[in-house]
Amino acid sequence: MKHRWFRFDFKKNNHHLMNYHSHREFEIFYFHEGKAKIIIQHHIFELLPGDIVLLNGLTPHHTYTMPPHPYVRTTVEFLPEFIAPILKSMKSMELFDGFLALNNSIIRMKDQANLVYFKDCIARLDQLISRRDNHQTIHSLVEGQVKNIIIDLLFEINHLAHTPLAEIISNKNEKDTLIEKMIAWIMKNHMKQLTLDQMSKEFHISKRHITQLFRDSLGMTVMEYVMRCRIDHAKILLEIKPNKQISDIALEVGFKNGAHFSRYFSEKTGVPPSQFRRERITPQQNH
Repeated sequence: MKHRWFRFDFKKNNHHLMNYHSHREFEIFYFHEGKAKIIIQHHIFELLPGDIVLLNGLTPHHTYTMPPHPYVRTTVEFLPEFIAPILKSMKSMELFDGFLALNNSIIRMKDQANLVYFKDCIARLDQLISRRDNHQTIHSLVEGQVKNIIIDLLFEINHLAHTPLAEIISNKNEKDTLIEKMIAWIMKNHMKQLTLDQMSKEFHISKRHITQLFRDSLGMTVMEYVMRCRIDHAKILLEIKPNKQISDIALEVGFKNGAHFSRYFSEKTGVPPSQFRRERITPQQNH
């Protein structure tokens, strides 16, 4: 089930091969049972039942199933901007740290009895969304409940990762660590007029090296990533601030003017900002 800022998906014995893909949402991947591998960037991990994988979404990834072995998994994807204000008010932004890693790690519990509360959160989310599906559109109260459960999941994952019985499986190298810092910096500063010169000074490496790192790790240029952050930010503002002028949104997310923003937004999404806003807001107002 997909909504404007989150997606919950349960799959059982679906052996369709998904190609490498990426997305803006943070992802919690939980492997219930079976035999499969997950490939993150260029690293291959063999999954075991009970594994929890945190993905920032932007890192290309896919799973490789092994029929006739079963394959049962749940994914929870969400846009961090919708959760961040709550975590910020709770002074708990570090709960996002696991998603900001490019070569994400797997949390593996030696005793699956420790997963009881985690699995309860997954079950509650499934039940809530199943109930919502009977009403076509989502109520603001249900959306609030979804946020609460996702935050519960984040706290529980953080707790599990720090227990003595947790094994953290990772192939992170120095290059991954560096580009993770760059991505976090861009996410924080994309509203400003960023340049490669600024990044070079910030991270004390050459512009050429930065460019190569982004191409190798993300398959895009630095500016393409910056613009992607701006467009994603604009989508959220168009939806949650229906009375804000589009030209003001353009400036807020980092574009120099409204005309450039409208052209670029239309090119990347297929619709102008005004139409995007109408399509997102109207269903909510009708409910």
